[in-house]
Amino acid sequence: MDTTTLDSVRERLVARRDEIRSELDRMSTEMQWIGQDQEDEGSLGNHMGDDGSNVAEAERISTISDNLEDVLVQVNGALQRLDQGTYGTCQRCGRQIAPERLEAFPYVMYCIDCQAAIERENALRLGF
Repeated sequence: MDTTTLDSVRERLVARRDEIRSELDRMSTEMQWIGQDQEDEGSLGNHMGDDGSNVAEAERISTISDNLEDVLVQVNGALQRLDQGTYGTCQRCGRQIAPERLEAFPYVMYCIDCQAAIERENALRLGF
């Protein structure tokens, strides 16, 4: 890839990293509000539906936060690969990752063939 393309990729990755961090901060604040609501009101006197809604909301936020943290790790990895000069190279087989794949997901580590193989291996390991 040429320098202009790599600079553009870096800008996109940094912007995505900043978006994720902002979203994680927002979700952390929401979790604190949920926790504070439960402390303020206590479980006595709350309607069971309210308690259930708080639990469901906390689980939803936790799941989304976990997913965002996973993407953040991938984005940071892509930025490291840019710094090391290995961006766009499959970390498993060493072949170039298709430009279309990098355009869609600039933080991927693997070419499509290796990603499919990894997913198959994981499915077999989990018994699917």
